[in-house]
Amino acid sequence: MTRRYYSSRTKPGSLTLEQLYRKLESLYLMFRDRDFFKEKAGITQADLPDAIKHEAAVALPFELFPIAQWSQEDITEDHIFDALEFLYDHVSKPGERVGMTSDGYNYYDYDGYDDEAGQEEFRNKASAFLPDYKTGFELTKDGTILALGTHGLQHILDAEIIPYDEVNVDSKVRNAVAKWRNRHLSLSEKKEAIRELADVFEWLKKTKNLGSVLDGKDESAIFEIANKFAIRHHDPKQKTNYDRPIWYSWIFHFYLATYHAAVRLLISKEKKTKPPTRQAERSR
Repeated sequence: MTRRYYSSRTKPGSLTLEQLYRKLESLYLMFRDRDFFKEKAGITQADLPDAIKHEAAVALPFELFPIAQWSQEDITEDHIFDALEFLYDHVSKPGERVGMTSDGYNYYDYDGYDDEAGQEEFRNKASAFLPDYKTGFELTKDGTILALGTHGLQHILDAEIIPYDEVNVDSKVRNAVAKWRNRHLSLSEKKEAIRELADVFEWLKKTKNLGSVLDGKDESAIFEIANKFAIRHHDPKQKTNYDRPIWYSWIFHFYLATYHAAVRLLISKEKKTKPPTRQAERSR
């Protein structure tokens, strides 16, 4: 993992759009000069093939190359993040330079390339500056730019989804978190992410006795929030005149934190109440 230095740690969100573009440019040049784009894009210090220019032109809504010569109109958040994702798809780490022979010619080239190692290095370098733009972003292992979340709440979004019930719980929570971290999330999509977590609690209540690990008032509060703030049902008594961006964020993080606590308590309880195996009974 690339180290983040003092100013990045103490002043998150200080990077401007122009500075973000310059970081992208430096990142590209750093990996180009090390031939990390040679295998998949044919890009080297001396060569920028037409083929990769055409591929980028088809895939992206703007002219990516040359990266150091974007017009002012092209320097947008979407274009920078598009570029990072595109470059990530075309990076691989070169191996050792060895002597080779072809058609009677002797030359030196790399003995191979490692996609995974190249992408990991690229992702780590991008992680040195992406958290410093706005509320913070990251380049994930699958090559997607996602929001880190509000400063101070990131650890909740990053917390491990521990195995419990893949179909009814785990996958639904992962989906809700992935949806929430989409930087272009609309209010209706935020509401849907909250509803997915509320549905998980509903399932836990009906099938896993959620109330056995939560205080009665706490369990009631979970469903009261979803119902009173018009998350799950449509009722004239529900609150509608509230600041949705603020309250949706609070509800989502409250639900997610409650899920992490509840599922761990349920796992602990089920382990304690699990009947002994036959072998354990024989050994008594």
